Amino acid sequence: MDIDTEEGFAHPLMRWLSGVGEQLDGSMECPTLSLPLDQYEGALRQLAVCEAKLASLRLSLTRQAELNEVRKLTGAANAAGWVQQQTRMGRREAAVSVRLAKALDQTLRATGRALGEGEISLGQAQVIERAIRRLPNDVDAEVKAEAEAFLLDSAQALDTDDLDRAGKHLYEVIAPEDAERRIGKQLEEQERRARENRTLSFGPARDGMGTIFLRLDLPTLAVLQALLDPLARPRPTGPDGPDLRSSERRQADAFAEFLGVAQAAVDAPNRGSIRPRITVTVSYDGLVNKVGYATLNSVLTDSGPAHLEVKSEPDSSGPGVRTLIGYRITGPPVSATLVRQLACDAESIPAVLGGDGAVLDLGRGTRLFTSSQRHALAERDGYFCHFPGCRRPEKWTEAHHIQHWIDGGATDLNNGVLLCQHHHTTIHTQGWTVRMSDNGHPEYIPPPWVDPYQNAIRPNDTTVIRH
Repeated sequence: MDIDTEEGFAHPLMRWLSGVGEQLDGSMECPTLSLPLDQYEGALRQLAVCEAKLASLRLSLTRQAELNEVRKLTGAANAAGWVQQQTRMGRREAAVSVRLAKALDQTLRATGRALGEGEISLGQAQVIERAIRRLPNDVDAEVKAEAEAFLLDSAQALDTDDLDRAGKHLYEVIAPEDAERRIGKQLEEQERRARENRTLSFGPARDGMGTIFLRLDLPTLAVLQALLDPLARPRPTGPDGPDLRSSERRQADAFAEFLGVAQAAVDAPNRGSIRPRITVTVSYDGLVNKVGYATLNSVLTDSGPAHLEVKSEPDSSGPGVRTLIGYRITGPPVSATLVRQLACDAESIPAVLGGDGAVLDLGRGTRLFTSSQRHALAERDGYFCHFPGCRRPEKWTEAHHIQHWIDGGATDLNNGVLLCQHHHTTIHTQGWTVRMSDNGHPEYIPPPWVDPYQNAIRPNDTTVIRH
């Protein structure tokens, strides 16, 4: 029955909603800071009840709007479209809302009453609707009613996540054969979509860091985790101290180490018979003196990788021209110290430039230790990282030039030692020195802040050598 007011005719529901709105405005102005702590629980539960009752009213109105085709007043294609227009819900959320409203009106009236009385939440009502809809069509209505009653009773003690699991288990109990078939089919479809939606992209390189965005299907992710797990374990405490890295840092270091092994593999992917490698452009003075920086030839730059550039200038000695070959510097910068480390045992090609940008030398992979030499180093020092206290397996190590090849060191057994990536970095950046001892094995000199006396350490010796 419509009510005559000063503003015209208004339905009681509109007057009630207006009153509720005023009450809500008043509650919003009431500061929660002054609420006694022992009343927080009661306030939160009361709010949950109010939310459930309002949701029940909204769903009832949605159902009536669908039956009366109110959508035609706005030109919406269907009831979900009308709900989306009025509430600014997403398309999927609006469709779920219309479907739930219909179910509560037709087949799940007990659930609708429980929601209207605030006994269950909107999320729990959605879970119950989904669980009953999941049952095969040939399940009797009486069985479905019993299932609904079971879920309503369970909802008094379970949150939406546990209630959803109970609903799935109920399906497996009522229709085990169909559940197995349907679950298997759903998993196959999920796995197919996962394979098709695998993505990997590279973000911009800034401040020495690049970003990878990676989404993998579960089997591929499991393989990656299995490969990284042995590399990500904390290192044992050694002369350089305990392993203080976070688990995320250890995973990232393991991934970097894994890439190094993959790059050095005999059957590594290649392009045009060339194994994966990077080119680093560096000045001669910077490389020798470990100062300044170099440029990484990589796709990690918006302007594209560095490339050889030909520049012609008039020749002062005659009518001809002289050609300078140099590098256009466009890639991200790396330190000269890192270049020296990469040059030890990485598939990197250092392009050494003179002061005028001309290429003085283009280093080649022949500077790297061969597989036979690596095997001989392992036979000499043991099949693991040779740094004191480290037992990283030999297959995860890099061959380090004791006297750097840039400084005239040869790539031979008397000038090499196998180090894991972490300790290879330690030697190059943390003040440690490695040298050949009189017994034909490498020994290590710690920096003064580790040992003020800088006693030489031999990994296999039980005593420290004092000078």
